[in-house]
Amino acid sequence: MKRGKLAVFLLGLMVAGVLGYARVTPIGGARVVLLDETGNALTGQGKVYYTVWTFDERGSIKVLEKGSLEKRLFFSGNTIGITSNALNEAKMIARKIGSKTAFIGVDVWIVKNGVVYTLPPDSFEVTAQQETLPKTVKLKFNLKEAKKTTTAEIEKKAGVQPQGYLNPPWFEWRTVREQRFQNVKIPVLIIHNNVWSEVFGTADIGITVQKYWGPDVTVAMGDEISEKVEFDPSSITVKVLGRSITNYFAGGDDITVPKEDFWGYVWIKGTVHYIYQKEYMCERNSLGQVTCSPTGNERYFAKIDNFAITGTYGNVKNIASGATLGKPPYNFPSEWMKKSGGISGTLNKPVYIADFYGKIYAGSDGHSFDVGVPIGAILEVLSGGNLPPWFATITVGFSVSDYSSYVMLGHVKNKGPSNSVTFHAMESNYTVEIPVHHWYGTTYEKVNVPIGLYVEVNYG
Repeated sequence: MKRGKLAVFLLGLMVAGVLGYARVTPIGGARVVLLDETGNALTGQGKVYYTVWTFDERGSIKVLEKGSLEKRLFFSGNTIGITSNALNEAKMIARKIGSKTAFIGVDVWIVKNGVVYTLPPDSFEVTAQQETLPKTVKLKFNLKEAKKTTTAEIEKKAGVQPQGYLNPPWFEWRTVREQRFQNVKIPVLIIHNNVWSEVFGTADIGITVQKYWGPDVTVAMGDEISEKVEFDPSSITVKVLGRSITNYFAGGDDITVPKEDFWGYVWIKGTVHYIYQKEYMCERNSLGQVTCSPTGNERYFAKIDNFAITGTYGNVKNIASGATLGKPPYNFPSEWMKKSGGISGTLNKPVYIADFYGKIYAGSDGHSFDVGVPIGAILEVLSGGNLPPWFATITVGFSVSDYSSYVMLGHVKNKGPSNSVTFHAMESNYTVEIPVHHWYGTTYEKVNVPIGLYVEVNYG
């Protein structure tokens, strides 16, 4: 190639690069870089389809943008450019519901050699305030977690002719059913007292962190999981996403469980919500007719939309809270929880909730999930049979804005007459994929999580 032509060629590449960068760097919008588990461009795995979404004012899923990405010559093409209009719509919703941040969900599919790889969703947060500079986010997707379906298999189920469609397909999640329940008492500290001794407990939520925090969104995904009865970790992937709402919340209460009462719990009030969706592959034929066929993949979201607020003091919103003697009406399945290591409780010596976290999260960075409240168990009861029984295993965590502090603290105490008892916190008997936030970015780690926080008191 002659020198002049080479210069023109290189200049063309530079211009294309600048235009490409500008296209995916919208003013006030966001650049979402999609990577695989090794840190390489996700488009290197095949053609990528995506949907960007948020939750509307009632907590339902609202699609903001959708499209596709492909690797091009000299360019990875792995970046979603979210427009400022789309991002501002999510921010406006966040401000209306009183949230400091807006939740942004991202669904991703990869199509390669006639196989569809459906990946669990990921998410990120943006401040609810208007911004001029674009936000850059990197999301990693692990292909080992993908649900694989061949396009031929989907078309066969739908009765599509062997020649198929001339136009490329696209993919979408559709809501089949959802329910939300307001002013629900959500247990945050459950005490099961099996000893002849009074047990005192206190739960302090958001009181010490002095930062905004909120409840995480948990998603469970798998093949035709609405038909399953038992929870099966090998076929149901459980993942924690970002927070549905954030603010400077505070709540909690104290309780004393007498030796003759056995059970008691501290609760906060809020709106709980589940969403059940099915995945569809859609195609358009040469006549413009669209046919959408279910792939068999399904997912459920469990979340807290908001809290019942009794008053605001300064910038702190007080959550309606209380304590009740007796067993909670919503029970996490006993077969899917186990005891953590025991902590000795001598007479009138407090055992701190943070000590239970230390037992359960030992060797991991799981503290970003905090306590797992039994939202799945609550929703499974309130839904009136609309949820499969395994859904009762799903929990929702609380996270602080910097993901480094515990939202819920407090302690339990043996008040006698027994001189010594042992406290056990309950943890999930399966692992949950939770986001762990570092200064260099977010990674996911599979950990057992605290349930309840459910504390069992025994002798010895």
